Amino acid sequence: MAELTLVATGDSIITQRLEPNRDAAFTDLMALVRAADAAFTNLEIMTPAEPWVGASEHGGGHQAAPAFVLDALRWYGFNLYNVANNHSTDYGSQGLVDTMAALRARGMAFAGGGMSLGEARSPACVETPAGRVALIAAASTYVTGALAAERRTDMAGRPGINPLRHEKRYVLDAARLAALEEMDAAMGTAAVARRRFTDSVRPPGQGDAAHRFLELGFYLGERPGMRTAANPRDLDEICRWIRDARRQADLVVVSLHGHEGQTGETNCPSIADFHVEAAHRFIEAGADIFVGHGPHLLRGVEIYQGRPIFYSLGNYIFQYETVLRVPAELYEWQQIGPAGTPADVADAWERRADGTPTGFFTTPAFWQTVLPVCRFEDGALRRIELHPVEQGLRLPRPRRGTPRLAEPREARQILAGLAELSAPLGTEIAVEERAGRPVGIIQGRS
Repeated sequence: MAELTLVATGDSIITQRLEPNRDAAFTDLMALVRAADAAFTNLEIMTPAEPWVGASEHGGGHQAAPAFVLDALRWYGFNLYNVANNHSTDYGSQGLVDTMAALRARGMAFAGGGMSLGEARSPACVETPAGRVALIAAASTYVTGALAAERRTDMAGRPGINPLRHEKRYVLDAARLAALEEMDAAMGTAAVARRRFTDSVRPPGQGDAAHRFLELGFYLGERPGMRTAANPRDLDEICRWIRDARRQADLVVVSLHGHEGQTGETNCPSIADFHVEAAHRFIEAGADIFVGHGPHLLRGVEIYQGRPIFYSLGNYIFQYETVLRVPAELYEWQQIGPAGTPADVADAWERRADGTPTGFFTTPAFWQTVLPVCRFEDGALRRIELHPVEQGLRLPRPRRGTPRLAEPREARQILAGLAELSAPLGTEIAVEERAGRPVGIIQGRS
């Protein structure tokens, strides 16, 4: 392998055809994707076969579209797809199975989902003129019942996604821990915990907890706070497949979908401890690039052992408001009566009853990202170009959510924000002008 170019994006929630768009900011951005040898995106929408049957538990809204959106993504230039995310089973495991069948029928390489856990964890590969690129994908944010299960000699496997589970550890100093124990005893909940958490049923990884309160593990430490740690078995198994891919491909991409932040908050710029732990382990196991997504906004960039880690690339295609149909549970969740329509649900996502913005309309950061163009030479990272992208927050709903190159003023603001997030990770982002547009530059390290 001489030079290989890879572009990566975050979430693609696509509900409309892309092909009719002729806007120059859209087509110029698309040209960057098409020019790459490999182009990755997180497919955060399912394409269930008829009839659409929404699951009772969803990942924050039922996301589905007709299978023509897969054709649009392939037309746009993507050739690597992650299907492991919190919307994978919005239409049940059958919706995921249908989506994977539609991807296979089109010859589209995807990872993160399968008919069994082994299949969901194994890599997908795409052949390019510059070399073979492998993708391994997982999710740390998902709904109950989404996880794939392994086959046994006496039992079939279960279709689902590849998980990276994690545990939360709540740390208190001695005084606060003593107060918690006193409160637990006064409420009478301590006896319940003692009966429930015997040595035989203790949660994995919580054997050394100083106290268990309401099924949560509390630990003694000088610095109070919440810590997270990746499930060791999941880490080991994903790394096993990364090592397999390392021997079978010229370039290995690892994708992780996770909304979690440092203190348990979701959809925020902070990075959970276990995401850092996992990204480093994956690079050490042989990954050439780590692509994170999930919180719907940008997180910092780190160069670890000469390999890029994008902790979150935010949204790329964000057409979540224009879904065609919505199950009854979502209307009830939004407190919309039986006469409601999908547009009423979209209105509720956008504004509260008093007219103030809500959800993803509270900050432009949810509608901004970068498109990294990563250049590898003989397997080593040489250069990353960061092209600022926006999805038209102020445009009318039918045109909102489609990616386009940001105008210079907004582009500089996007790059400055990403530079601020990346500085604590030791990453410097320079800025160059390209045809009147600013482009961020991260130089590879020898």
